[in-house]
Amino acid sequence: MNKIIIATIAGIILGVGFTYFYLDITKEFKAKDPLQSKIVFSTDNKQTPGYYFPTHDNLLVMDRSNAEDSEAFIVQISPNKFTNRQIHDDAEQLFYILSGNGKLTIERLGKKEVFDLLPTNFVHIPRNCYHQTFSQGNDTLKYLAIDCFPEGYNPNEPSWDDHARAVCKINNWDYNEARKKKI
Repeated sequence: MNKIIIATIAGIILGVGFTYFYLDITKEFKAKDPLQSKIVFSTDNKQTPGYYFPTHDNLLVMDRSNAEDSEAFIVQISPNKFTNRQIHDDAEQLFYILSGNGKLTIERLGKKEVFDLLPTNFVHIPRNCYHQTFSQGNDTLKYLAIDCFPEGYNPNEPSWDDHARAVCKINNWDYNEARKKKI
C-alpha cells in the first residue's frame, strides 16, 4: 500500500515538474504578453519591411514574434516568375489573392494538383505538402500569406527576420541584398 502511495506521489511530482519545465522553456518563444501585442498592422508596402528574394518579394505585415502561432506577409511574384518548390512541416499556410493571376502546384498523397489563382481566391496549403506558386500574365501576382504554426514556430527562428536569414542561407542568397528594394 505504501508503495502505491509513494508511486502516486512521485507521478504527481514528475507531472507537475514536467509541466512547469515545459511551460518555462516554451514561454520565451511565445509573444511576450498578448495584452501588450500590436493589434492593427498596415499592408502598405511603404510601411512594411521588405525582403526581396531572387524568386519573389515578401513584405512583412505581422512578425511571428507578435503572436503565439502565426505571422502574415504579402508575397509579390513578378510576371512569369515563381517561388521555389517548398514544404513546411511546422506550418500550414493561408493565401488571399489580392491581384494578378497565377497557378499553384501542390503535391499531396503522392498526387500533383494544379490550381488557377485569381483575385479574391482563398487558398489553404496543408502542412507537409510540396507547393509552388507561379505568376502568369503581365501583372505581378500579389497575395496576403498567413503562416499558422499549430505546434509553435521553430524556436531557432523566433522572428520573421531570423527565418529570412535561414531561407537565404539554405538557398545561397545574400541576406543583405535581400533587404535592398529592387527598382
